Amino acid sequence: QAARRLLARGSGSILFTGATASLKGFSGSAGFAMPKFGLRGLAQSMARELSPKNIHVAHFIIDGQIEPAGQ
Repeated sequence: QAARRLLARGSGSILFTGATASLKGFSGSAGFAMPKFGLRGLAQSMARELSPKNIHVAHFIIDGQIEPAGQ
């Protein structure tokens, strides 16, 4: 959906947030690592497809726990 709108506009950026688990698996983290690897692959594929069309796609890692507001 976002890519379609940006293609119509002619430029833009799509950002994906990931985790260290998207780079290497850890013991006991298969259920978490698998979708993170997949998201990273999606971002890389989209970047290669959309870059020539002036749309920047990035996957970046945020390490550390993020606490919900109010805690």
